[in-house]
Amino acid sequence: MTTASPQPELPVTGTAPAAVELVRAFEIELLRYGRDAARVLAAPEQDPDCPLAHGYAALVHILRQTREGLARAAPLIARARALPGNPREAWLTAAIAAWQAEDLARARASLAALVAAVPDDLFAAKLLQLLYFAEGNAPGMRAVIEAVLPHHAATAEAHGMHAFALDQCGEPDAAERAAGRALALGPDPWAHHALAHVMDREGRHAEGRDWMHAHGADWAGCSSFLYTHNWWHAALFHLALGDHDGALALYGTRVWTMRKDYCQDQINAISLLARLELAGVDVGDRWAEIATLVAPRAGDAVDGFLDLHYAYALARAGDDRGVADLLARACAGDVGGAPRWRRIMPAAAGGLVAFARGRYNEAWQLLAPVQPELRHLGGSTVQRDLFRRVALAARAGGAATDRVA
Repeated sequence: MTTASPQPELPVTGTAPAAVELVRAFEIELLRYGRDAARVLAAPEQDPDCPLAHGYAALVHILRQTREGLARAAPLIARARALPGNPREAWLTAAIAAWQAEDLARARASLAALVAAVPDDLFAAKLLQLLYFAEGNAPGMRAVIEAVLPHHAATAEAHGMHAFALDQCGEPDAAERAAGRALALGPDPWAHHALAHVMDREGRHAEGRDWMHAHGADWAGCSSFLYTHNWWHAALFHLALGDHDGALALYGTRVWTMRKDYCQDQINAISLLARLELAGVDVGDRWAEIATLVAPRAGDAVDGFLDLHYAYALARAGDDRGVADLLARACAGDVGGAPRWRRIMPAAAGGLVAFARGRYNEAWQLLAPVQPELRHLGGSTVQRDLFRRVALAARAGGAATDRVA
């Protein structure tokens, strides 16, 4: 990781230095995808009157992207909002409260106001990027980082954020230059991730495989999400090169090895297994373990992109009850206040389930019409490519192929 802090020490309302330190450390951990972000859960006890101590503890639970996490966040955010604080803290706690209430439009509005008022606040910009990402708004991701980038010309993490946004906007050359600027300042794992996207987009599979393996040591201090996700990208390069054994080996040694109860680790594993099967690889009984772990999330309906992965895993494992519970909940709601949720989810989830059960014509009929809209459920271009590949395989009658064009 880089040594210079990516976040200025903005004022924190609090009287306990230990709590203030945990609050500021959380901002840096999130920006760097560090593995110690959850340490902030101790901050409310350190200082019961610090609004961000409670607000950031709530955010840790929210970022778990489960119904249980949202429930655990509720009393913390209520306490945060009841405490006096400065204007930045008011915007942050309002955004986190709206996020917990699944009013993502209001959360984005609060963060956008904060970034406009405090343009060197890279942490707020990161949260806003995450919310734009969740709705498939790549131009929004780019706009917010470009608003704060003049204040962070020497910050690797800012250039890494810029690189990923540029890639999602379909500008790989600019993304590669931005990632290069990040890496000239320090070994930023998010910039490594952005470059993996660029190389995947441009078909530079051998280069991408070698690049990711060469930089894997830099991810040792990352959260389980980015550690497993960067190795997931490496596995995709192996798969694209026809190295099925190499991809399956990374599944067992890097991708499905850490927090198996965490949604982001789960969808990395689900996506890789699905792609392996699309390439004709026998993955054995691996679906059964994943399905057991995602079954408790079947009724959550917190995030459509996650639900699509859960549906596929449950269907591949033959968990008909879990599939039924997920479809009933996920296809009925307006999560985040987005009406498109109800329009997209029945066809998308139903199509993936149909494919997993071998009903290929039904899968094609359901998946083909919604392909252009799937970005609204979140996920990156490379992640969503799984759904395109499943649809094309369905059109081909489920035939395994190493290269789905």
